[in-house]
Formats: sequence, structure tokens, C-alpha cells
Amino acid sequence: MSNYADIARERKRARSLYLELRSLGFEMCVEEDVSDPTGYRIVFDGPGSISFPHIESIVLRVRDNKAGLVDVLLRRWDPDLHAIRREGSCR
Repeated sequence: MSNYADIARERKRARSLYLELRSLGFEMCVEEDVSDPTGYRIVFDGPGSISFPHIESIVLRVRDNKAGLVDVLLRRWDPDLHAIRREGSCR
């Protein structure tokens, strides 16, 4: 079981990653996935100009931050998420 400090760190990392990916031009959404232990999967699409090694790095980071990103994308738990999502939508 995670304590509050762990959960807060997870949210902060997910927020930063979300904003970084949006600034790179990625679109992300959450889909229900019964085959996944969490019940969700993150689907993202981005610009074709990003190199394959960079894409691999992004995929690993999304996997590592999946729980927090699901919360950001589903707008759960945190009143600041609306502001984060708005900021991520600005280019």
C-alpha cells in the first residue's frame, strides 16, 4: 500500500509527463481494457517526426507513470487537473 507522499509524487510525475507529451504534440486518451490489470490502457498518437529511440523512451515513461496519467486523463482526484489539462492544450 502506498502512503500519501508516494501518491503525491506519482501525481506530480504524471502531470509533468502529460504536459511534456502535449507540448511535443501528442494526443492521449484512456480506454477501458478488461485484459489489463488496471482496467485501462493509454492510447497516444503523436507527430511522425519523432525518432524511434525517443518514441521507445516515451512508451517506457508512459508505462511507468500509467496510474497517474490515467488519473490526469480521466480528471480524477485533483482539482488542479482541469488547469493542467487546459495548459496542456495550449500550444
